[in-house]
Amino acid sequence: MLGYVRADKSELLMGDYEIYRGIYCSLCNALGRNYSPLARLLLSYDFAFAALMMLAVSPDPCTFNKKSCPFNFTKKCWCCDSRDEINLCSHYVIIISYYKILDNLHDRGIKKKILSLLAYPFVALMHLKAKRLAPEADEITAAGMSLQAQTEKDENCGIDKAAHPSADALGKLFSLGYDGEEKDKMYHTGYLLGRYIYILDAADDLESDLKKGNFNPFCAGFPSLSDEGERERFADRAEKALNLTHAALLDSLDNLEIKRFGTIAENILLRGIDSQALSVINRYKGKEENKNTFTVK
Repeated sequence: MLGYVRADKSELLMGDYEIYRGIYCSLCNALGRNYSPLARLLLSYDFAFAALMMLAVSPDPCTFNKKSCPFNFTKKCWCCDSRDEINLCSHYVIIISYYKILDNLHDRGIKKKILSLLAYPFVALMHLKAKRLAPEADEITAAGMSLQAQTEKDENCGIDKAAHPSADALGKLFSLGYDGEEKDKMYHTGYLLGRYIYILDAADDLESDLKKGNFNPFCAGFPSLSDEGERERFADRAEKALNLTHAALLDSLDNLEIKRFGTIAENILLRGIDSQALSVINRYKGKEENKNTFTVK
């Protein structure tokens, strides 16, 4: 997961934002408790969303308690870090980060390789524990990354085929521990989210991938973005692919039996990731947002 799945904070009620931050802080505490303070650096709001969805469909209520922030002892934060869902997501953070680092080591970007080489010894050590505590999650992620690498060897691979391994792996991770219809619904939501993230990341990276010669499923249809017309055409193509997946993702959310945190989940999936996508698409359309200003109508 790559940092695209986050809330639109300006549209969240204060109470919902406190809960959202509380789940993030709970996951941060679980990483420090289960692994090490360094593990906290691997956390992103993507994983907080996975924890939120698992807690949202759980039959058990969530109790938040105030704790001191390990980075600022004068600050108190809300936590519900005794939950199995939080601990499971902390294992996901380590497992996915480990395989992402391995993937970066095969990337042609020098900066990524250097950072990954520096992080590898620490993350590899934590991965040994995560693999023991969540072996099924590790098998799913390893198989997904292996299939992803095999799929991307085909330079003419289309977006549907290219997105499937990552989407399938995330769907399986979302549905771990569930049974029957609930398992199918969680898998479907995770799959569509994984597909959306993959397409958005591919769109975001297209320019740099073209320069570096890295695989990107959009490269076959857009071998060059040298003129404005080509950039506009690509933006329209990427936007259509994202919109189709986004609509299906929102439908999957409606099918879940959400018991709590529904407004937060809707904010993230309806406005949050859409805002991230719009930022990427507008860059190709020459409409990059100025984040230092805002307008009130």
